[in-house]
Amino acid sequence: MRYSTDCYSLCSPARSSLAHPSLATIGGKGSIRIKGAVLLSVVGILLSLITLVLWATSSLLTSEFQASKRSIAYNEVMNILHNDVTQLTEQLRTSEDWQQTAGLFNRASVSATHYVGRDSQHLTLFSVTMTHPVTSLFIRQDFLRHPAIVRIPATGVVTGATNSILPHLFERHQSNFTPMYFPEPHITDDCDELTRHLVFWVRGSCHISGSETIGSASQPVLLVIEKGDFTLDAHAQIYGLVVILSETSTPTSSSHSSPSITSATSSAPLITAVSPVATIASSAKLVGAMVSNEEVTRVFHGHIDFNLSVLRALQQSSGLQKMQPIPGSWHDFN
Repeated sequence: MRYSTDCYSLCSPARSSLAHPSLATIGGKGSIRIKGAVLLSVVGILLSLITLVLWATSSLLTSEFQASKRSIAYNEVMNILHNDVTQLTEQLRTSEDWQQTAGLFNRASVSATHYVGRDSQHLTLFSVTMTHPVTSLFIRQDFLRHPAIVRIPATGVVTGATNSILPHLFERHQSNFTPMYFPEPHITDDCDELTRHLVFWVRGSCHISGSETIGSASQPVLLVIEKGDFTLDAHAQIYGLVVILSETSTPTSSSHSSPSITSATSSAPLITAVSPVATIASSAKLVGAMVSNEEVTRVFHGHIDFNLSVLRALQQSSGLQKMQPIPGSWHDFN
């Protein structure tokens, strides 16, 4: 019995320790649980921040995409409106009845004010508004229609290097006076076929054969001869304005050069003006006027009939009208 008692007394503490864990063990497990909860909280906060950042980025990208779409749509509408205005003004430039022309464009609103210039030019100020039917966007701009021949000559023949005839008639100096100044020029190298056009720009000499008639009193023409002579054969007629532009030539070196000129100077080519020649044969007639920016050698056996009504009809021809936008008049708001 003593052995049993001793055994019981020895074994009892071990059982007690197994059945009841110590406070240190309980404290360690609680610390682990707290750390896990904190870690989960931190992870949750980070996930929330990431979600917020993704949402903000998505919203920004969506906003940028919508703004880009609106910008593209706006530019497309503006391009359509600009193209419509260009087509309308091009038709108004040559139109005899501007109201009928404006009526062809359903989205257009056009008003016109007519003026008479200081030199009796016919001027028209157009106010054009083009509206898009879906977006209600619109553009508005003013245009001035004026003749390409700003002024007409005062006499039948005007020539001379210092007469400033081009600035007077066209408000252009020779360097800026090109075929592209006119809306629809016919550019050619000779005068063999001067029909079905209003403006003829000849690069070289112009020879109009006998019995040929160019233009008429009601439909005169503008004939520009660049660097060439003008010849009107017997019984030939032309109605309108003839403009002769001078040329420069490079003559060959002469063996009779002045001894005072150095060899370096004499070897350089001399640029001298060559006067164009205007020949009007017997019984030939030019009805209108002839002008030149240089002295012209005249061989006149026929005559030039200075006709103001023919020149005025040429100035007012629909094909010789130009359309210029008024600076500062464009806007897309009321």
